Amino acid sequence: MSFLRPASVLLAVLALVGCQTDKVTHIASIYVEAPPSSTLTMRKNVQLPVSGITIPIMTKELTLAEDLLSTDVIEAGPSDIRQVYLLVHVNITAARTIMDITREARGKNLVLVVNDAAVGIMHIDQQINDGKLAFAVEQKGMSSRDAALFLCEKLNASTLIIRKELEQK
Repeated sequence: MSFLRPASVLLAVLALVGCQTDKVTHIASIYVEAPPSSTLTMRKNVQLPVSGITIPIMTKELTLAEDLLSTDVIEAGPSDIRQVYLLVHVNITAARTIMDITREARGKNLVLVVNDAAVGIMHIDQQINDGKLAFAVEQKGMSSRDAALFLCEKLNASTLIIRKELEQK
């Protein structure tokens, strides 16, 4: 599956970091689930790697790699069925976009895409006002905790390099 915009962002970032290309390994974007009324040219299907859940998403991302500030691993839910999530923090511009979209997209999902592959999902129960997004993430051969820890480490390392390069511009 090809996501041209994130791929072009990845190439631009790799060009910016020059000799550090081996360090920027994970580029993330966030997409919203496409409504049934969207045309086939406005959406693409993505599939989560472990559960196999297929989700139609809009082809235009809500956030780019440079919109991510950091990630954390959290546990949430009732004490008897707590789950592990990857908490993604986005900048104020992306937070505003997500706030506007989630006002209208209740009942839909946000999808975390890393390096052109869907890796996480977040159900939209209410409008998201704070720019903090908790994704249930999946990676083949890993528990949900291991997947969240792995993605947290890789995304934070890549985000740091991207932010440093953008600040030097």
